[in-house]
Amino acid sequence: MKKQLPVGLVVEGNSTNSLILRLPCLTEELGPVKSKSLRVARRLTNFLRSGNPVAAYEELQATRLILLRVPDTVAPRIVEELCASELEMSSLSFALCETWLTSEVLEPLRKRGAITGTLIAGPNPQRAWFLAEGQPNFVRQLRRLIERDEARVLEIGSGRKELYFAAELLATALPIPLFTAAQQTLRDAGISGNHLYALLEDMAGKMFKDLLNGSRITWGGPLTTSQPETAEANFDLLRKRDPKLAAYIDEHLMLARRAIQERDKPETQERDKPETAETGSA
Repeated sequence: MKKQLPVGLVVEGNSTNSLILRLPCLTEELGPVKSKSLRVARRLTNFLRSGNPVAAYEELQATRLILLRVPDTVAPRIVEELCASELEMSSLSFALCETWLTSEVLEPLRKRGAITGTLIAGPNPQRAWFLAEGQPNFVRQLRRLIERDEARVLEIGSGRKELYFAAELLATALPIPLFTAAQQTLRDAGISGNHLYALLEDMAGKMFKDLLNGSRITWGGPLTTSQPETAEANFDLLRKRDPKLAAYIDEHLMLARRAIQERDKPETQERDKPETAETGSA
């Protein structure tokens, strides 16, 4: 079997928390490592116990895939320096790692013939999932490198990384104020300590299970299990007891109804219909 070419690495900034650099597969295949100085590159190879430090970009030519693990603010300069080097780009692929930057920042490299894309770690480090976005063949090269020991590369449609950015915000950032408000509301109701956090965990778990039951799920919790008149009676009491909390909930319910209406529009349903599935009466 033909021996695979080593993987190149261009690295700057603090990399101690890098998930990609901790993968065993990289340790096995790492070759030339370029940093802002040979001393820094040597220090990193000692830390990784892999790779060999190099002083010039041209020494990356013996690789096929080059990982760029640099701060966002540094990325444009690194791209400019790579373009100014004597590297033959047509045989190289560049992966800008662990960044929310899109592959647009790598466009100068692509115009010179390189294959380009970006790679970001998934939200759960224990799962070792990565999401890749870029040109055709880019994801295939990353999978060959990464998909060992249960690590996985998921493909984001080219030019759609901002949609994954939005999805992670919706799932991980926006709910936090709501759960914080729920936590304080449980305290006001007289529940505290471990019981409080167990209830919150159960609420969140049930919400996620209901979501996985199918797209027909519209609401959860008491809006599903109570009659509309009963729900409205509770809202009336809440408006009298805590008008600010009631207004907060009303505002978010209004936003949720708007989102559901947008989701249920005919064009959205048609777009989300599986391409190979056929519908019919049961």
